[in-house]
Amino acid sequence: MSNAPSNNGAGNICNDGSHNGDPLGINKLAVDYDYLMYKINDYVQSIQIQTHAICQQHDTVIKDDIVEGIIDKNVAEFKVLLEQCNELENYFDMLEQIAFISETFKERLDTIFAELKTVKTNNGHANDLHP
Repeated sequence: MSNAPSNNGAGNICNDGSHNGDPLGINKLAVDYDYLMYKINDYVQSIQIQTHAICQQHDTVIKDDIVEGIIDKNVAEFKVLLEQCNELENYFDMLEQIAFISETFKERLDTIFAELKTVKTNNGHANDLHP
């Protein structure tokens, strides 16, 4: 099957080769959103497990009075966790961007529908549309 755009007969170009394509890419956006949520959940669980393990190790070290040299290791492990938290924050920023895009998308659709209504009320005079 070719990845080249095809005309579906209604004047719409389909990039996926199907006649019922998703020209706005909503399906891909939904999949990307679900994947992003999965990655965030995975990062949160990973960070939780690592934090619990580090705290247990630290508790064991304190109980056994073996503190020398281990503090640097713990600091390094917490730095790794901090980096993962920063990545998680980036994912949340992506979610905020998706929300912003969704809001502006709705506004653009409302504008298009208003312009379409104007065209229809002016007996279909297309030159009344403003870019």
